[in-house]
Amino acid sequence: MTTLYIKNMVCNRCIMVVENELGKLGLKTKYVRLGEAALENELSVTEREKLKDILISLGFALIDDKKGKIIEKIKNTIIPLGH
Repeated sequence: MTTLYIKNMVCNRCIMVVENELGKLGLKTKYVRLGEAALENELSVTEREKLKDILISLGFALIDDKKGKIIEKIKNTIIPLGH
């Protein structure tokens, strides 16, 4: 399993968009939620780069560093409380 951390996901529509794009790439997901997607398999370098480019074009970004992941988890815990 591979867990991806994704920046700028703030609502259910973001979840649907990311889930749709992962499906278009043929990537099988276990789940997609705010700021996070779990894939059943590991990503190849090519798949990761392609996904990264697609996410950027949609206003999202893959988070690779530990500090960024922690910040995104905190934000995604707080966002639902504001709704």
